[in-house]
Amino acid sequence: MASPITQNLDNLKKAQQLNSEIYHARLLLEEIPGERARLQAELEQEKTRFNDLEKSLKDIQVKLKAKELELAQKEGQIKKLDGQLSQVKTNKEYGALQQEIASLKADNSLLEEAIIHILDEVEAVKEEARLEKDKFSVISKSFQDKDAQIVAQEKSLQGQLSDLQKQRDDAVGQLPPELGELYQRIAVKKQGFALALVNGEVCTACQMQLRPQLINEIRLGEHIVTCENCSRILYYDN
Repeated sequence: MASPITQNLDNLKKAQQLNSEIYHARLLLEEIPGERARLQAELEQEKTRFNDLEKSLKDIQVKLKAKELELAQKEGQIKKLDGQLSQVKTNKEYGALQQEIASLKADNSLLEEAIIHILDEVEAVKEEARLEKDKFSVISKSFQDKDAQIVAQEKSLQGQLSDLQKQRDDAVGQLPPELGELYQRIAVKKQGFALALVNGEVCTACQMQLRPQLINEIRLGEHIVTCENCSRILYYDN
């Protein structure tokens, strides 16, 4: 039958292992908000890109309408001036009207070229916006899937953490009250790691060389021994 000290050390090691798993689970839980924020930022970036293209397309379409309106107005002016040609009484007036009509037609020619260029630009931006919309749709679906996975992972980790903490508390509860309290105090100060393996004559937690008397006490196993440097409970791995 194992001695009380051996049983206590077994329970301490179990508690230590559970604390290690608790620590790992907490680290994973702490990473989740950052991971969700990163995914959200990627989605927002893609959404902004798509919205910018949509705005750019609207701006170009507004410019196109303005050019088309200007062209229609000038064509209206040409039609009006053409109607006035038959009404003028002097060659000078006739020539002035023809010159004004020619100037308007020259302007219209430039406007028509500009409109063709803008139409090409509209089609290019429309295609880019279409592709970006498809891309955003894919990224949005991927975000929803990943976010659902993260939510499920978070729920699973919280369940694991609760179970591990219960097991750890049960292991500590099997210790004598004073030893349980000692373990808890050290664990709080040392981020859950209250035990330290002795390798040769060195505490592996703080790398401190242990006194020979302390080594003998650990080997005898008659009572719990703590490191004089880091205060962790020392043990040999049998």
